[in-house]
Amino acid sequence: MTLKSTPRWMKTALEGAAKTTVAMPWQRGAHRAEMLARRKGSVAQAPVKRPSVAAC
Repeated sequence: MTLKSTPRWMKTALEGAAKTTVAMPWQRGAHRAEMLARRKGSVAQAPVKRPSVAAC
């Protein structure tokens, strides 16, 4: 990436940086929450299955 000192380029670069810093944590948080929900779902289902298997 070449560094340009024109005001227009600097403005777009700053706006782009602001967008990425704001957007990335949201995407990460949503992805992480989805993964944790799946993990909790599989963990919650596993103890339910185990007693039924043990009872049989």
